[in-house]
Amino acid sequence: MNLLAFETSSRTGSVALETAAGILFRELATPREQTERLLATTDDLLSAAGIELKDLRGVAFGRGPGSFTGLRVSVAVAQGLAAASGVALLPVSSLLCLAESAFREAGGERALVCVDAHMGEVYWAVAQRREGIVEIVGDERIGAPADVAVPQGAAWCAAGSGFAAHAAALAAVAGAATRVLPELVASAVDLLPQAKRDLLAGRSTPPAAALPVYLRENTAWRRSS
Repeated sequence: MNLLAFETSSRTGSVALETAAGILFRELATPREQTERLLATTDDLLSAAGIELKDLRGVAFGRGPGSFTGLRVSVAVAQGLAAASGVALLPVSSLLCLAESAFREAGGERALVCVDAHMGEVYWAVAQRREGIVEIVGDERIGAPADVAVPQGAAWCAAGSGFAAHAAALAAVAGAATRVLPELVASAVDLLPQAKRDLLAGRSTPPAAALPVYLRENTAWRRSS
């Protein structure tokens, strides 16, 4: 199954291409590279794999929450490629992607993912892995580091830039984890498992309906209501 994936929700972005021959991967080390190199990197990977855009089954992208600029770039490129080729468009939660990355790195069955949202806030969620399938448990949230709750139940790992940016505020939470991965970022490779499940289940999204998820608008609405 030929699948292309973009993840640009954090400062370090990436592009992955899976074919029958394996996975090709490129990292975009800065936000500027994400803006300037995303399409060129995609072309490079397709050329390296010896396939064309029309040969893809789907285009996956990290739909957020995360960097406003990074998400806009990723969504715009994914929309354009899907509209031009007719291939399926597959939005995947960037927090779910980060959880996949955490399980790949640390193992285990539960994770608390927490990403710096700036303005004194974090994006966070609890994820679990059952029979190889990773899911978000409950809601994806944005709030103060003090609002982050320790997962209940089995042992869990902690991952994401929130644990680096707000180390003091999250010290007690991090101290309850079996392992803390504060430098881990979501990788395009880890969009692929959920994208495959969505593709096989027929859960693709029309390009016009593929939008980034920021969460902050919902928070602003709640505060003003």
